[in-house]
Amino acid sequence: MTWGQRGSDAGVQSASFSGPPTEASASLLSTVLRYAIAVLSVAVAVAASKVAAAYLHVEPFVSLLLCAIMFVAWVGGLGPGLLSTALALVAFDHYLLPPVHSFFVEPAKISRLAPFLIAALFVNWISAKQRSATRSLQFSRRILLAALDEQKRTEARLLHSEMYLAEAQRLSQSGSFGWKPATGEIIWSAETLRIFGCDPATKPTVEFILQRAHPEDRAAVRQTIERASADGRSFDHEHRLLMPDGTVKHVRAMGHALEDQSGGMEFIGAVMDISAARQAETELRKSEQRFRDFAETASDWFWEADREHRLISLSRESTAVHGGIGTASWEFATDREEEPEKWANYRAGLAARKPFRDFRFRTVRDDGGVVYLSLSGKPIFDPSGSFLGYRGVAGDVTADVRAEQAEAALHDARADLAHATRVIALGELTASIAHEVSQPLTAILSNAEACLRWLDLGTNESNARRSVEWIVDDVNRAVEVIARVRALARKTGEDKTLLDVNDVIHEVSALMLRELSGSDVSLRMKLATDILPVRADRIQLQQVIINLVMNGVEAMQSVTDGSRELVIGSQRSEAGDVVVSVEDRGAGFSGDIADRLFSAFFTTKASGLGLGLSICRTIVESHGGRLWATCNAGAGATFQFTLPSHQEEAQ
Repeated sequence: MTWGQRGSDAGVQSASFSGPPTEASASLLSTVLRYAIAVLSVAVAVAASKVAAAYLHVEPFVSLLLCAIMFVAWVGGLGPGLLSTALALVAFDHYLLPPVHSFFVEPAKISRLAPFLIAALFVNWISAKQRSATRSLQFSRRILLAALDEQKRTEARLLHSEMYLAEAQRLSQSGSFGWKPATGEIIWSAETLRIFGCDPATKPTVEFILQRAHPEDRAAVRQTIERASADGRSFDHEHRLLMPDGTVKHVRAMGHALEDQSGGMEFIGAVMDISAARQAETELRKSEQRFRDFAETASDWFWEADREHRLISLSRESTAVHGGIGTASWEFATDREEEPEKWANYRAGLAARKPFRDFRFRTVRDDGGVVYLSLSGKPIFDPSGSFLGYRGVAGDVTADVRAEQAEAALHDARADLAHATRVIALGELTASIAHEVSQPLTAILSNAEACLRWLDLGTNESNARRSVEWIVDDVNRAVEVIARVRALARKTGEDKTLLDVNDVIHEVSALMLRELSGSDVSLRMKLATDILPVRADRIQLQQVIINLVMNGVEAMQSVTDGSRELVIGSQRSEAGDVVVSVEDRGAGFSGDIADRLFSAFFTTKASGLGLGLSICRTIVESHGGRLWATCNAGAGATFQFTLPSHQEEAQ
């Protein structure tokens, strides 16, 4: 061997000992310790032998050295055992073979040394083997214990897996099965037994499966089983089960064909209870059908638009509009130029992805007829939040718009008619107006003449001043009369202000004074002592009271005996409203026409138009009140109306 080879071998040995420092150090320490025990054991045996020879006069060198060799081989193994054997052999030669206390061996004494050496080697070999066997047994025991622990853990994991599987099957309502067609052996899990409504002790068979199947599905189940047995192919089949209590279950059976250990065929599969899913599908189909029926029979129709707001879906075809799939609402509208602000706001709302409701616009039908549509919609988004378009409902509101236009026209017509009625009433009150104006004029003339006389006399200037003051008062009175007449004749819109009902009644009584006296009707007023504030149009409220007073006066024209008395009253009701009543002593009215008194164009007078009471009711209801009539216990009738009180605002 060359020095280079030695260096190479040394490098290999050095590499072989490379590793974690702690493990190498521990291994080296263990080796040193075992060889140290070999040396120490032989030394102890020698020392013990010397002590025994000195004090006990015996020399147990051989037995103690063999015991040391046996101990070292048992504890340290074969290497330390051989070392202890070599040391024991040297000690045997040194202390027992002549010359004693010398390492020289006489040839004649080798015969004594050889048996010792053989015995020592045999003891060393036996002890080392026994140690190795013991260590092997201990190692096997540890492996066995570890295997047992692993088996227990595996069994525990398997038990938990089975528990998890059973719980998962129970929650998912799906069980497992195994089936060997050749032997007919069937194995069911606990959940499969529950699905089929079986006792855990029940042994499942093909006959039982066919028996539990619904009579209408039994032939199909039998065919599936026979085909799977013959072809050995996987299957997936749905059918119904008829349970002992009469209930029906829907199940789905899936089987996968495998080859067993004996080379035969078996199926591993699952059975799922899909009754809830089938019930949900049935309910969903019913719901869809109901929605479809509603959509097809409703006067409105449902629509859906894309991101560009163009129609992509309609619940039904409509002939109400000139436009359809692929068009936007503003493309077939005909009022865009008339109402640009409305359309600008509508499109701004669409751009902001806002829902809208009852957006109305005008368009035309295919035949050219004008139609009004009402749209309501809301934006729709996908799960990620991306805008998809709009979905909503549309309806033909042409009839409603026409009705609103007719109502507006009727309102204007009623306003014109009310004005005409006031003018007619004004003509009927001409004599009373002339009388009212003539009184202050006559007083003005008299006071002016008196003033001139006092001035001619040149004395008593205070009397002349008082005459002038009277003239001013009479002029103001005449101005008020003329102002009331002009206001009654003027055609204006509603001008609701806060006023006292009693003041309005006094104003009407002044206007009607001449008419009442000319018809030989006395007026009595039973007015509330406190203020009765209401928010109303003064002229319209005067018109209502004048109409009721005129009706009362005309109703008493045919009364020849008894008093012709008209009573105007005011009070506050229990609910807090203001109540005005006009009571006459006329002929009254019969019960069969009570409901028709306030109908338009219904009248009991030969020359009447039948519009006065209808206009009065319209005016009162526009003020939030109510007008009605009742027959008196004696003669005549009483007309009453209520108005909401504004007491808090008045205060």
